[in-house]
Amino acid sequence: MSRKIFSSELIRSSFILMILLNIGNVFSYLFQFVMARLLGPADYGVLAIVTGLVAIFGIPSLSIQTVVAKNTAQFNAQNKITKIKGMLVSLIKRLSIYSLIVFILFLIIAIPLSNYLKIDFPILFLSGLFIFGAFLQPVGAGILQGLKKFNSFGIIFLINTIFKFTLGVFLVLLGWKVYGATVGFIVGIMLSFIFTFPFIMKIINSKSSEEEIRIFDKKGIIEFMGVFIFVFLFSLDVFFAKAFFPAELAGKYAVISMIGKIILFLAMTIGNVMLPINSEKFIMGYKTKEVFRKTMLLTVLICGIPLLIFYLFPELVVSILFGKIYSSTSNILIYIGISFSFLALLNLLILEKISTEKFKIRELFIMFVSLIIEVEIFLIYHNSIEQFSIAFMFSTVITFIGMLIFSKK
Repeated sequence: MSRKIFSSELIRSSFILMILLNIGNVFSYLFQFVMARLLGPADYGVLAIVTGLVAIFGIPSLSIQTVVAKNTAQFNAQNKITKIKGMLVSLIKRLSIYSLIVFILFLIIAIPLSNYLKIDFPILFLSGLFIFGAFLQPVGAGILQGLKKFNSFGIIFLINTIFKFTLGVFLVLLGWKVYGATVGFIVGIMLSFIFTFPFIMKIINSKSSEEEIRIFDKKGIIEFMGVFIFVFLFSLDVFFAKAFFPAELAGKYAVISMIGKIILFLAMTIGNVMLPINSEKFIMGYKTKEVFRKTMLLTVLICGIPLLIFYLFPELVVSILFGKIYSSTSNILIYIGISFSFLALLNLLILEKISTEKFKIRELFIMFVSLIIEVEIFLIYHNSIEQFSIAFMFSTVITFIGMLIFSKK
């Protein structure tokens, strides 16, 4: 029975990648757990904003990786290695320039933003340096994903999280506080970018396509923007909590949100595997419904187990992971868990449509409307942290159902 299960490329690759990514996630969450204990609620609330900024800067990262992975899988299925090399060279050149422009623009708004968020400007400046890694690292990672080199993909993630944890904690213990944790973020992603190249030497040593490879045409931009909006959907709650609630309460909410995101990041592992498999099958004319069906079933299972634990033992979960000081808001854990579960299912719908060339203007419009709905709900329902959390939950349910129904012909 076990041999039959692991004979499936989707399940086997998902299992391997999940192990590697979860080891990395242990370091990522350990980083947050240790920081929460070392910094305390107020300073951890500031770090939560930095983490949120990193997530915002990571919006193009996930978008770029998704589009690169899809195109790499299709080029590889057609044995067009020279086009993968051309795509790599072109993207590194262009994204280096774009990241510099975005960094300068961010610095322009950083001064008023620091006053609004009550954060020192140097912390925002350091956070902005993450932009360079966020634009460049996903190019190599997307190629690894598209080539289905999931072991290498997982190792790169490990490099990022291990260096972020060790350096960040070391600098905080030296007295650098939030500054030390921020430096850990920057060094981690830049090292993971550098260490990608040994794993794609076959591509690097091949000839580059003479024609310019542009993957961000009209179709690529639409797909890019869809993932772009999706990252906003799972990142904005911490920002609004910081704006609406006192520093200590916002820090406690950030902890609950971090625990809830465990569900999302676990489920996204399955999507990372499904995308290149589906893209290859689609470009070669094979059916993809069976792969998507298996992916959805795996995701429901992955979401269901943590949700049951969150429902039965919320205070215990929060106390073990972050300490009793944060357990006073454990009652909202189940709402946040449900929120990220529906976002995990939404992620699969998006990736399935991208992999089969069905993510079009209609789907992008649905995503945009969903983002507006989430923002409006946050602006209206924030009288208490519980009301805020329930509102977040309903916004994610509405978004998933909307994509499921209105994107169907």
